[in-house]
Amino acid sequence: MNKEERQNRIIQLIEQSGRAQILGTRQLAEDLGVSEMTVRRDLQELSQEGLLLRQHGGAGQVRPQPKPRQNDVGILLVSRTGKYSDPFFNAVLEAVDHKLHELGYHIAHINTHAEINTAAQAAHLFESRAVNGLILVGPPLSTEAIDYLKSQIRALVSIAGSAGGDYDTITFDGYHGIRQMVDHLVQRGYRRLAYITGHYDARQQGYLDGIAAHGLANEAALCVTVHAGIDGWTPQLGHIGAQQLMGLPHPPDAILCASDLIAIGAIQWLHEHKIRVPEDVGVTGFDNIAESAFTVPSLTTVQVHKRLIGTLAAERVVKRIENEDEIPLSIQTPTKLVIRRSCGSE
Repeated sequence: MNKEERQNRIIQLIEQSGRAQILGTRQLAEDLGVSEMTVRRDLQELSQEGLLLRQHGGAGQVRPQPKPRQNDVGILLVSRTGKYSDPFFNAVLEAVDHKLHELGYHIAHINTHAEINTAAQAAHLFESRAVNGLILVGPPLSTEAIDYLKSQIRALVSIAGSAGGDYDTITFDGYHGIRQMVDHLVQRGYRRLAYITGHYDARQQGYLDGIAAHGLANEAALCVTVHAGIDGWTPQLGHIGAQQLMGLPHPPDAILCASDLIAIGAIQWLHEHKIRVPEDVGVTGFDNIAESAFTVPSLTTVQVHKRLIGTLAAERVVKRIENEDEIPLSIQTPTKLVIRRSCGSE
């Protein structure tokens, strides 16, 4: 029995078992006379093609999807536990909601990745509330839930990270935003620049290229990655990063942060340890969330056009819903410096 025959037999066995029955990996292996590892590979491939529903210990039949209510769009907050806890994405979602309403559409549901992180959970969501399009908010994760959603929805738009070339992407120019920030700090007289982030992206490359262009110290210890959990980039990352940087034998005189929330956490740690901002060390952020104007001192940051990103995402998902021939686009929005007091200028 070759691979194609084996996979066709798996589908046949699952269909014969009925919709409520889950066939276990061991049972399928015994029926087919192959190893469980071979069956697991087959189930993974068939699940990615949307031909069966992969579940823990086996697989079941894909349930027929209900017809979506007209003009429904779903939102999945990728790598977030709280639906409304991130001020950056709250601003984006507000713009998405406003533009969808203007175009005659509406948000059917908002779910977090913590709620929808398996194919079974994604399928259950579609059974209860199918949608015409989906907007992924946040850097996409490679999970079976995301893979399942991508196999079921053509009109899918990703914000702040790519879901692949077959889908629309709306992002921002993080590279040049940080490059401009490095230039500004050097003009202000800072020479030992550090960086705190949650993961590598274009912003970090902008920092590295910026300090290289100015001939500044490029030490691994000055570029701190604090790996975030599913809660995302919280102020706690800034606490950890600032503690690590200021404990160096030769600490930085300025700390660039990959987000405002990280910067807020860094400033809080510095205050708690009697390190003055900006007199002892300058701090900058990225995003220009509303809270950044009210830190003490107010935070120099990079403006990301959050409402524009949300508006573009809504427009693109509607175009993909209404036109099957609409090609996916990758759109990068601009950024600009917002100069305040946290690096000694306003």
